[in-house]
Amino acid sequence: MKSASTRTSAIELAYEPLTLTTTHPFGISYGTSSDTNNVLVRLTLGEHVGLGEAAPASYHGESQATVLAVLGEIKKASILGDDPFAVASIMTAMDRLVAGHNSAKAAVEMALQDLAGKIAGQPLYKLLGLSGSPQPMTDFTIGIDSLEMVEMKTREALDQGFKMLKVKQGTTYDREIIETIRKVAGDIPLRVDANGAWTPKQAIAMSRFLAKHDVEFIEQPLPKFASADDFRYVRQHSAVPIFADESVCRANDVARLAGAVDGVVVKLAKTGGISEALKVIHVARAYQLKIMFGCMIESSIGVTAAAHLSSLVDYLDLDGAMLLKNDPFDGAYYDSGYLRVKDEPGLGVKARQK
Repeated sequence: MKSASTRTSAIELAYEPLTLTTTHPFGISYGTSSDTNNVLVRLTLGEHVGLGEAAPASYHGESQATVLAVLGEIKKASILGDDPFAVASIMTAMDRLVAGHNSAKAAVEMALQDLAGKIAGQPLYKLLGLSGSPQPMTDFTIGIDSLEMVEMKTREALDQGFKMLKVKQGTTYDREIIETIRKVAGDIPLRVDANGAWTPKQAIAMSRFLAKHDVEFIEQPLPKFASADDFRYVRQHSAVPIFADESVCRANDVARLAGAVDGVVVKLAKTGGISEALKVIHVARAYQLKIMFGCMIESSIGVTAAAHLSSLVDYLDLDGAMLLKNDPFDGAYYDSGYLRVKDEPGLGVKARQK
């Protein structure tokens, strides 16, 4: 699949800050912001360029500055070689070079997979053997805000054709937020994300209220480092299923929480890339857990990379690019509830025309 001309030089790594602005201030239990400081990665080999995106989160111990520093170390170590299909060995080399820093590694692997797909002339989902597989609908997130703004955001989402919503929680008026959205959205499917804001007793009490309002499940009710016993206690007494997000980054975290939760949330930025995301999915399936694929606030690069794996999971929360005021890239697109990838080589992402 690789011509001699594409194997005559090493893969070149370039990167730069990528600052993204949301349409509305985006609030979760950790705080509210309008700007997200990501990092754009480009890998070049011959005439082909692969794109990747790092979406660091402070609650996972990363920032734009740490991503730029790690990418600098990767570049200095010259571990990328000349074969973008050698993903496993390159990922192993990055893990040996630096521990953690998963969003930086995820960006490099996205770009490798994009590069490999372009050289092979095939979309990523086909290289992964997922051609023709059905996928679930994606939701759209309503961030924490005043009740007036929550109502306005909900109406906007419905006007734009979104068919299911995820609702951020972690305030003193969480119940009023749900009641406001239900009043506007009727019986549209809802799921809730507390981003670790509740104690076990609060989570159980909220689960009973949420069940009465037909909420499908609660994502990350407890803090990131809550014990498996605490999650198990909440699950045993909850009126709705419990999913772990921040508490599950890599495959070994799934095994640690097996039996204590009903499902897990996979995100490329926290797994460290597509390869580890696949491991998380397979381990979760082995433990008969449900799976949601989520994202950070990301451009169409990161969201599209995740969308290529969407047929492997039960639920999708891939709205990161749709929350942006101006997405600088054009990739997966929203179509009557579904996030569709384009039948183009690699990720199928291009810079948006200005």
